[in-house]
Amino acid sequence: MKTAIIYYSKHGTTERVAHLIGEKLSPEPEYISLKEFYNPDIQDYDRIILGTSIYAGHPGKLMSKFCNMNRTQLEQKVIALFICGMNDNQEVEQLKNAFPEYLHSNALAEAILGGEFLFNKMNFIEKFVTRKITKVTCSVSNLRYDAITVFLEKLNNKGSDI
Repeated sequence: MKTAIIYYSKHGTTERVAHLIGEKLSPEPEYISLKEFYNPDIQDYDRIILGTSIYAGHPGKLMSKFCNMNRTQLEQKVIALFICGMNDNQEVEQLKNAFPEYLHSNALAEAILGGEFLFNKMNFIEKFVTRKITKVTCSVSNLRYDAITVFLEKLNNKGSDI
């Protein structure tokens, strides 16, 4: 089964998580950053794993555009979805809003995989807003490695049946 992990990552966390997922898949997937490839050709892939960062409560616009432009092809693929974000209180709603309903209804697996505040990759305004809203003053990682493991189990168990 040929797999692509297509992701949008603002500061690198979602990219890191995409690679953590991909390292445990066989055969190894291809990684496609929507920042680098705005509308990649997905015709040759059987399975598509979509991941996006949640920034200020919203998913990456490039992910939304990609899903809208490729609906017909995505509906014919094995799909898995994940988000990376730091707002525990609204994460379920953020996952729901990150991808179109047609993807949720067909998804093999969905996951909320935590997030990070990477101050060394933020600009001045991003640092200021993050400090003001969250009261966090330095870089912090809250990646959910256990959730990544569960996500992979769903992919490997159900994905092998297809």
